Amino acid sequence: MSQIAAILVFALALLTMVVAMLLWTRARTRERQEEVLLRLRAGADAAGLAGIGGEVQRVENPLLRWVCHLVWRTGADTDPGMIARWLIAFVLLVPVAIVLMGWLAGLVAILIVLTITWAVLARQAARRRAQIIDQLPDFLESVSRVLSAGNSLEESLIASAQEAHDPLRGLFVSVGRQIRLGASVDAVLAEMAEIHRLRDLQVMAMAATINRRYGGSLRDIFRSLVQAIRSRDMAARELRALTAETRFSAVVLAVIPVGLMLYILARNPEYYSDMWADSGGRMMLIGSALMQVAGVVVIWRMIAGVQDGEA
Repeated sequence: MSQIAAILVFALALLTMVVAMLLWTRARTRERQEEVLLRLRAGADAAGLAGIGGEVQRVENPLLRWVCHLVWRTGADTDPGMIARWLIAFVLLVPVAIVLMGWLAGLVAILIVLTITWAVLARQAARRRAQIIDQLPDFLESVSRVLSAGNSLEESLIASAQEAHDPLRGLFVSVGRQIRLGASVDAVLAEMAEIHRLRDLQVMAMAATINRRYGGSLRDIFRSLVQAIRSRDMAARELRALTAETRFSAVVLAVIPVGLMLYILARNPEYYSDMWADSGGRMMLIGSALMQVAGVVVIWRMIAGVQDGEA
């Protein structure tokens, strides 16, 4: 009974801490919004607006920046403060899981939740990235047509974004919004290329930088980029066809050991419990689990390497 009371007190303390962090973060956000409104009322110019926007989106913490980029790649327009609150809440729940489930089961449960969350986000981000790359040639041709009418690159990107389809439309609408606030088009494109891991946007950013400093024809660069994207897409389709059997074999090799373990666990649950009770069996189970994880990581990196070659 005392142990249950201690767990309840511990959980209540963690809940109080989470509420305090949320209130503190909300107060800081409201204070920052009030500062922005005061600057707007004072007549801040476009450059000042761009600086404010940069402060809101700039993330200094490496872990928080990695998580923010992973979430933003899925198309979610989530504020970094909200993502930071999610991370704080998850970290505070880790001791609760360890206390309630034990250190081994708690750590395993936490790793499973992290792995599933990362896999879902990464899958959604990869799907959205493939759609953006597929829509990019038509978008660049539209930008070239608007450029031919005598418009600037900024105006061409904003006008073409209105006619594009999602998810490319949402991406370049965000680019246009930042450009209107005073940010340079090459800096915005470079930032989007880093967040979404799109090398074609990096090429567009370099082309915009060269055009701004030394001049030149952006239409010729975009025309060459469209041809390169379409040629790469054809090569990627051929590569996927040639490596389909290899990729299927890799997936089978990764799934069979896990399926066999689950089958043995269902048919004879005492098998693994007896091994875990013995020191040698425990080392064998831990070693096999580590080798299985390493094998899955290697196989995933091989498949990811093929997919990176496509993009």
